[in-house]
Order: sequence, then C-alpha cells, then structure tokens
Amino acid sequence: MANAQVPAYEAARVSKCKMPGVVAYTFDDGPYIYNDQLLEILKKKNVVATFYLVGQMVNKTLQQQGSLKKMLEHGHQLASHTYTHSNLDLMTEAEMKSEISRTSDVMFANSGVRPRYMRAPEGRCADACTKVMKELGLVISYWNVDTNDWRHVGEKTPALAVQKSMEEINRVIVQGSNPATDSFILLQHEIHPFSVEHLADVVIDAILKKGYRFVSMEECIGEPAYLEGSVVPTTATTAPVTPTATSSTGIPATTTGAGAGTGTGTGAGAGAGTGTGGVTVPTTSAAKGDNGAGVKSAAGWSLSLTAAAAALGLALF
Repeated sequence: MANAQVPAYEAARVSKCKMPGVVAYTFDDGPYIYNDQLLEILKKKNVVATFYLVGQMVNKTLQQQGSLKKMLEHGHQLASHTYTHSNLDLMTEAEMKSEISRTSDVMFANSGVRPRYMRAPEGRCADACTKVMKELGLVISYWNVDTNDWRHVGEKTPALAVQKSMEEINRVIVQGSNPATDSFILLQHEIHPFSVEHLADVVIDAILKKGYRFVSMEECIGEPAYLEGSVVPTTATTAPVTPTATSSTGIPATTTGAGAGTGTGTGAGAGAGTGTGGVTVPTTSAAKGDNGAGVKSAAGWSLSLTAAAAALGLALF
C-alpha cells in the first residue's frame, strides 16, 4: 500500500531541534504581568527561553513594553505569535501579512528586533498560511511536547495544576526519551500565574535531571533569530543571541513598501506593510491561552513552590 501523501504544510513544520540532547523552552501569549518573575526564575536556573509574543499584549502597559528589552538583555529570544492571536487559516493573505507586520513593527519599536520565528495561534497554519509565512522569510514554529498548562488553570491548588501539567513531560521526556538521540520544543504559557510561580521551576529541574540542555529556538533550528536590520543588545546575561542576519543569508531585508490593503508602512519581510487601510482582522482577547481559556487569578493559590514540588514527589522524575 502506498504511503499517504503528507500535506505540504506538515512538511514545513518545525517541531523538533536539529541536534539531540536539547530542549527549546518556549512561552506563548505574553508579555504579561508575570514576566519579571519568570525572568528571575530563568536567570536563577541559568536557562534560556524563547518568548512568542502577541503584538496587542506588548501595547497593554509600559511594563509589558519594557519587558521586551529585559528579555533580550537576559539572553532570551523574541518571536512572533501574531498581533491579535486569531486563527490565521480564516484570514485573507493581506490579513495574515498585517498580523505579522504589525507585530514586527511594535516589537521593533520596543526592542530593536524584528523576529524571524513565528508561531500561529493554536498552531493553525495550513497551506495558504505557510505560503505567506515562507514568502516573508519566517520560520514556522510548532512543538512536540506540551505542558497543556491552559487546561489546568481551574484546579483547586497549584500543586494539582503542576502535577497535571507535568503528565506529558513525564511520559514523553522523563520516561520515554534519550538525550543521546532526542530533542524537544516545549510549549508553555506565561499568562497563567501557577505556570510561572510553580510550574516553571519543576519543569526545568525535571528536564535538567534527565540530562538535557536548554537552548533558544535559534540554536535549536540553526536559523537566525531576527530579520535584517535588527539590533540585539550586547548585555545578555544568560546566553548570547546570535548577531543579526545579513542579506547573504537569503532572508528578505526589511523594506518600506505597500502594506496589506491600502495602507503603507514598514514591513516584516518582503514588502509586507502595516496594512492600516482596507484590512479587517478578526479580534480576540489577547490575554487568553491558545485554547481561549482566561487567566486565573492567583488569589487563593498561596501554596509555595517547595510545597507544590513536595506534594508531587516521585511523580516528577
């Protein structure tokens, strides 16, 4: 029997690293109010991460705008999670380009970089979307292990939420993998308080104990992190970010040209503008996880990280 044909967009998905023994730790949906706390946890553990940011979230507060430079200074990578966190597969080509260029513009204004890596909300990026992203010179990022933290925001205690969020990591990485042959792109969110305050430490310890090394998506995939014209701070304290790509890499240079619709502006890639005119982009709340689950208040969740880990015991390792 002939093998079933793999859809074109399946072959284009980046869902694991190109070398064994590494884990790319990725956080979606930020920047959010817990970002400073998360940066301190990562710094304490000497772990590098990649942040897939929502353009609308960057503009929420001055704190969230300022967090982009902090992430870069700590040695982390910034990437795009679109502007409105909407389903790209339901958009026209012009709308998709607007989602990317608007995010690129707001990130450049607040950090000096234009991301080359993107992740579609809910991972929805079929053939038409893939074609557009590739035309813009972007790396389409997926994952092969998921904390599913958004599913557990309603648990009674953070200990229980952590335990359930660790189930796939325990099964796939801790119990079912070999650092000599395997690698992972791990998905988590920074908008849920328990995920930052309790889960991140537990995830890091379990993966390090298994023998993996944490890397940025840039090191994981081997493609430059940012589009030409980006300026990366030289004060990184966790791990260095590879210098900005040059035109010799084949990445489209940032250009000023016709935007999506009738607008004009600076595009992120091959002539994709900000598209301020003639484009209607469906909007959803950016302060939601990929499943649309709202953010749970931290009130009532006072269990310490130590107690949460102790409550889980051997289930973690």
